[in-house]
Amino acid sequence: MTEQSTAGKTGSTGRRLLFRVVLSMAVGAGLVLAWTWAYESGFLKTWLDSKPMSAFLLLVLIGLPLALVSSLLVAGPILWVFGVRPVWPIILLGPILLGLGLYFKLHEPVLGWFTNRHHAEALLAAVAYGLVALFTFRR
Repeated sequence: MTEQSTAGKTGSTGRRLLFRVVLSMAVGAGLVLAWTWAYESGFLKTWLDSKPMSAFLLLVLIGLPLALVSSLLVAGPILWVFGVRPVWPIILLGPILLGLGLYFKLHEPVLGWFTNRHHAEALLAAVAYGLVALFTFRR
């Protein structure tokens, strides 16, 4: 193999990796922003504010898993259509890493950068999905 063909393959691999990471970051941030917009836009927030704590627990035990599954069903096809392979580590590990980040409040140091806390959560989602995409990349 010549030096030039090796350099071309390395450049192609680097572009594929960059595309995979950036697209995964955009999808992760987009999912968080979409869910928070759906919550803040009216009906869901009004409904939750009017319910007792037991209904809130019902939402957490049933609504949250449904939201995660539907997010997986949205993120997977988007990444797949744009040629990101394999998709499964990103759509399965991205939300887990995001959940851990939210649990440990890793987004709190950047809250001052944004006017809305959901934007900081979207940044955390972008980082989580991007890291998973980076570490699960195959040549």
